[in-house]
Amino acid sequence: MAQAARWMRLHIAGDALPAASAGLAAAQPAGAGPILLWLGAAGELAFALIAPLRLAPGRAWRWAAWGAMPAIAACRQFGLPAYLEGGSIWLHGQRASRVSAAPVGTCAVIEGGFPARLALEPDLEAVFRQRIEAQHGWQFDTAWPARDAALR
Repeated sequence: MAQAARWMRLHIAGDALPAASAGLAAAQPAGAGPILLWLGAAGELAFALIAPLRLAPGRAWRWAAWGAMPAIAACRQFGLPAYLEGGSIWLHGQRASRVSAAPVGTCAVIEGGFPARLALEPDLEAVFRQRIEAQHGWQFDTAWPARDAALR
């Protein structure tokens, strides 16, 4: 059975993401489910993965790779040969985004972003969500209508 998880969209400046993710992680009880904070405002594409320590890899030095792999898989799905090296997501030998990982309360918080050239890709959020669900075995409890679906 899939682990229940929560997807939350934020409309804040990118430099406010660390404080927002740390505050939310600190408020989580040990039995909480994982949360993905999605920042897709003002041309910035960033995320914070907040996972209870019981779901994160046992060694903290593995957290950044574990949290970044779905983002790298999403980049590759769009034809970008992204890879992880030295705590960053790289593309064609240039750093595209830093990835950080730290314990906050009873959670591991992994923050990262996407290459700027994906900023206009309308399906990035959905693809990233699918990659997280596939790689971590999570099922997000929220869904949103397709872009072309009529709201009633």
